[in-house]
Amino acid sequence: MTMKNIKIIAASLFGLLFISACDDNEVLPGYSTVGTATATIATITASNTKPAAATQFTLTLSFVNPSSDPLKTIILKAKVGGGNYVDVQTFDEQAGEKDKKVTREVIYVAPASGTTVTFDMVLTSQKDFPQIQRTSIVAQ
Repeated sequence: MTMKNIKIIAASLFGLLFISACDDNEVLPGYSTVGTATATIATITASNTKPAAATQFTLTLSFVNPSSDPLKTIILKAKVGGGNYVDVQTFDEQAGEKDKKVTREVIYVAPASGTTVTFDMVLTSQKDFPQIQRTSIVAQ
């Protein structure tokens, strides 16, 4: 056998292996659109992520109110430890400036030492689903 024949046989075997290794993709189930959402530039930050118990710290909520889908409300929610979320403050943004950065500040008091507080900034608009930004702190 010549080297040329060996190369042809090797290429043929490789081609056969390649073709036999391909599986048909399974057909995915259909889907339906449930609703829509608009995402905007939004952040929530804490001035101190490890505040001492019973001390105040500032939460800064920054966002852009898009003119293409104006915001209705910004709701700041908090979950202390393993508890449920509670509304801390609601901002009505329906008459707010459009397409500009907006900043809101909220003062919050840290709970007992070792407790984690999770904050959610919920942005609702004309769309079906809100946008949520999250941060957390651990009281020291």
